[in-house]
Amino acid sequence: MPTDIILAVFASGGFWAFIQFLISRRDKTQQRLDEIAEKMGVLSNQIDRNAAVLARTHILRFDDELLNGVDHSKEYFKQQLDDIDTYDDYCRNHPDFQNSYAVMAAAHIKQTYQRLLEKGEFRIKESNHD
Repeated sequence: MPTDIILAVFASGGFWAFIQFLISRRDKTQQRLDEIAEKMGVLSNQIDRNAAVLARTHILRFDDELLNGVDHSKEYFKQQLDDIDTYDDYCRNHPDFQNSYAVMAAAHIKQTYQRLLEKGEFRIKESNHD
């Protein structure tokens, strides 16, 4: 008797329609997940590009300050060196990205940092403690 019931369930159109529904639903879910993954990839690329553009802006501004005689602390130089690394990494991984804007500025910042490091002439941050 249980065999008859099982055979009747498998033979009915409703069972196979339900199986097709589950398969269809799975396919639609996978398609939606693929679309979301693609959008996340685009967003991730845009975030990386924005970080590189921001790093380039920091590099150019800092170099301009150096060229205008503004002294900076060793810590501020290190932040700029981090920006240079971020910018260089992005440019290396994205050869189509215009990177000529900051090449000379980055070289000047590194040279100035090296010179100040060798001479021990970094500006000392003033304390606000009274």
